[in-house]
Amino acid sequence: MPLTAPASGEGEIQSGMLPGGDVAFGIHAGPYEGLGETHAAIERWIEANGFRPDGAPWEQYVTDPGEHPNPADWRTEVYWPLAK
Repeated sequence: MPLTAPASGEGEIQSGMLPGGDVAFGIHAGPYEGLGETHAAIERWIEANGFRPDGAPWEQYVTDPGEHPNPADWRTEVYWPLAK
């Protein structure tokens, strides 16, 4: 969850900071088990377009499985930081 100011974590909640800059971005539709395919497709795009990764990718889970129990409705945003 984006914040306007740094926050400290507590218990199971941890704070962190994501890098700024260019990213390759994709939206995964469907069950989490297929996320590897989305990551692989983004990696292929990065290479095919002359970029290289610049750090670890991250995911943002857009839909809540508790509110949308059908995995076909789940959406996950996938971000890969890019080197210039």
